[in-house]
Amino acid sequence: MLRRALTTAFAVAVFALSSAPAIAATRIEQSAQSASAQSDLMSLINAYRSSNGLQQVFSNGGLTAAATWMASDMAAKNYIGHVSSDGRSPTQRMSAFGYPAPSMYTGEDLAAGFGTASAVLAGWQASAAHNAVLLNPNYDAVGIGLVYNASSTYKWYWAADFGGPGGTLKVVIPPPTPQPIAPARPSIAPQPAHVERAVPAPRGPAPQAAPEMATDPEAAERTAQVESVEAMARIVAQLFEDLRRAGAV
Repeated sequence: MLRRALTTAFAVAVFALSSAPAIAATRIEQSAQSASAQSDLMSLINAYRSSNGLQQVFSNGGLTAAATWMASDMAAKNYIGHVSSDGRSPTQRMSAFGYPAPSMYTGEDLAAGFGTASAVLAGWQASAAHNAVLLNPNYDAVGIGLVYNASSTYKWYWAADFGGPGGTLKVVIPPPTPQPIAPARPSIAPQPAHVERAVPAPRGPAPQAAPEMATDPEAAERTAQVESVEAMARIVAQLFEDLRRAGAV
């Protein structure tokens, strides 16, 4: 079975906490506020993709679990990077949470220090590498993770894991190429009718066969026999004439 081509894009955005809006220092790893921010970010991403003529991405459980784990790991271990603290790559983490990353298109955007969905999206849009992930036409699924840790360096840690089988492509079927129509061979015998979907031929007189000489094979044979007998008679007559002159007859 042919496997789909695999492309993986990674991007990291790190901004100091002072650049983010003031946020209450409350741990929100699994709170309703965190879930709302994740939903807001997905809505903003889809609006951005739609404005660029791209298909939307839908929430995927495996990708969401992988992104949430990654955000939690960065917040707890106080780092930011695509290789997690246990040495796994994004595709390895996605696969571990049930997403078939090795046979799909995948991508990951990370950020730290942003306190709102609109702020993190603006930060990603301002970076060419992050923006390329947001606008990749191959993706149709996403998982977003957000974790806050007051004791960490950047407080807010975001992860967005994308995946897809290859996007939606427009298939254009070209019209059939006209084939040259060979001229009909002249024929005296009538041809059976046959209906085809083709360009009608111009009206005009039907082609006629060239005239031929009429011949009778039996008459020609009788004429040849007569001519042969006559030739033999002339030979015999000439022989008697020669004998008579020689006095033999």
